[in-house]
Amino acid sequence: MAIFSPKSKNRAGLILWFFLFQTGFIWANQPFYQGKTLTFVVGHSAGGGTDIECRLYARHLKRHLPGTPTIVVRNRPGAGSMVAMNLLYERSRRDGTIAGCQTNTIMYQEWYLGNPESVGLRANMAEIIPVMFAPLVSVGVVRKKLSPGITINRPEDILRAKGWVAGGFRSNDTKDLKFRALLDLVAADYRYVTGYPGSADLLAAFLRKEVDYVDGSTPFFLNRVKPVVVDKEQAIPIWYDSPMELSQLAPAYKAEEFVRKLTGREPSGPLWQIFQISRAYRMILFPPGVPLEAIKALRSAFKALGRDPQFLREYNRIVGVQPAFLTDEHDLERVLQPLKDATKELRDFRHQYISKIE
Repeated sequence: MAIFSPKSKNRAGLILWFFLFQTGFIWANQPFYQGKTLTFVVGHSAGGGTDIECRLYARHLKRHLPGTPTIVVRNRPGAGSMVAMNLLYERSRRDGTIAGCQTNTIMYQEWYLGNPESVGLRANMAEIIPVMFAPLVSVGVVRKKLSPGITINRPEDILRAKGWVAGGFRSNDTKDLKFRALLDLVAADYRYVTGYPGSADLLAAFLRKEVDYVDGSTPFFLNRVKPVVVDKEQAIPIWYDSPMELSQLAPAYKAEEFVRKLTGREPSGPLWQIFQISRAYRMILFPPGVPLEAIKALRSAFKALGRDPQFLREYNRIVGVQPAFLTDEHDLERVLQPLKDATKELRDFRHQYISKIE
């Protein structure tokens, strides 16, 4: 005797089909980051500008990611963030749960202008997926007392000092190329030493009097450098790079004005080109193959973050400027286009400029 009649079998099948359909519908409409942890991998040590800003993103971003995932920050310093970039490309999960939160202009510069293999860059930057670029304001700071008995009260005074020491990360790092190009444009008499793993390490070297110059983005300047050495009249800012005037950075000049004031000429030539293509951006990057849903969700979250009053108040206090999050494809491409379009002459000049140090 059959346990189920044909009608009851049909009803059971209909109920099962309805249950599976409903479950699938709910699963398909679940936010991508529901129940997940998103990890930002920072390429520099804790306490530097990149670390400060990435942790600021992590505190606020989850409010704008549907599914409110947990967001954590992991520091993987080394080789000017090369370690973190290679890790992101070669070993990170490609499921949208691992992203680089870095200042990786150097990687793009090496990929398009340099020799990636010679510096240990194994990540194919043409395959890396840019999610968000945020332009940074860089600030250069010099010790107030320099040899031979020179007191620096304004940027022009550095031209009277001799043999002071500028510290950096590595000879091909875009941060180092940027400040070197600017100081060389004005014919400053300085020595360049390299090998420091992060901005916090540079500040420690400044305090030990190993170096006389340190620079970094505004979160590093406002939260580390200013209270520790500028407010105590041990150092002063001499230049900054920003599209707008920032009176809070006085007596520093905008980069263009810095060159004009110290040389009497308009900035131009290959050194100025090196400075321009080395302008830094905070970057959120995914490895290749990440689901499109993750990319869209994170880009939308950063767009919303740029309108979040709570975030903007804290960002302005810590970073000192309003954020400009670039998330549209054409804006991200516009940032990279000058590197892709660089002439052979500029590539050759950059190579020779780096080789002089090595």
